[in-house]
Amino acid sequence: MPFIKYLRKYLGPEKLAKQTEQEVLINDDPPWFDRDSASRRVTKELKDPWARGKIVELIEQGFTIIESGIALEICDQAAVEFLNWKKRNEHALSKFREADGRLMRIINFHQTLPVLKTLFSRNRSLALQDYLFKKETSLYTSLFYEQGSAQPIHRDIPLFWTYPGFMYFGMWIALEDTDDENGPLEVIPGGHRIGLIDRGAIGAQRFNEPMTIPPMSNELWIDYQDEVARRVVEKRLTKRKIYVKKGDVILWHPLAPHGGASINDPSRTRLSFVLHTTPKGVPVFHMDVFFDPSRQVQKHARWTYSNFEGRAIAETGPMSIGHGIEYDFSTLK
Repeated sequence: MPFIKYLRKYLGPEKLAKQTEQEVLINDDPPWFDRDSASRRVTKELKDPWARGKIVELIEQGFTIIESGIALEICDQAAVEFLNWKKRNEHALSKFREADGRLMRIINFHQTLPVLKTLFSRNRSLALQDYLFKKETSLYTSLFYEQGSAQPIHRDIPLFWTYPGFMYFGMWIALEDTDDENGPLEVIPGGHRIGLIDRGAIGAQRFNEPMTIPPMSNELWIDYQDEVARRVVEKRLTKRKIYVKKGDVILWHPLAPHGGASINDPSRTRLSFVLHTTPKGVPVFHMDVFFDPSRQVQKHARWTYSNFEGRAIAETGPMSIGHGIEYDFSTLK
């Protein structure tokens, strides 16, 4: 199943960039943390050695690991509540299982299990993101995994193109220890520095008229990721497996190539929770905008936000499971 099909259900209500009276273009200017002076600026501004070190690490290699980023008891509570939810709904979940019996990824599960919101609101990485965004960090969408994803290396950016550009982070929370048997996360250190790539040229190869580019295109996704892979080889960059403990958090740059290692022991779970974050109020667009640099868009997000423990959570839709299976998920309890 192409990776893009897994993503159709969690992209929020922003299916097309509708023109408004306040239209703007999204340029490719790098964010402040991608400028040559960024690390020096951080070293000068931040007195806390822990925060300074983690942010410089993300700037330099494209990701950082926040050890003990969330309390272990919250991780354990999340795992228990997931298993209880799974048991309560066992009769309805058979159609959402992979070949090995594990559940498909669950989209926006935090809207069903409030403890998952706590994994966000009490996360140590938020202080780092607030500093990098220069605004309050909000939760946009989430994915819950029962097992490793085993995804090929990819960039998320065609699905999380923001105004202003690059205002997105991936935030991966380990609810169990990872190792070679259950499939750890993989990243390409330095891969965020191979550039955005000419997104307009890639779009034009498939679509003569930019306005006909759809929000989701498996062909454009593959074309873009193939070019990322080509540049990774050209720069002689190599992927690295990231082994983390329960409660650790991996925070990655919006252009960081990442994926999931193969699962050597299918009997093992690898419970994890992935959050996609943006500054509060920032709109998120998809491939129709990303691959059409001439597309004008709105300045502000159209969704509302709820407040949880002082943090903003975007109301981008209820929980769903899998890749396009029609089901009334409100019947799950």
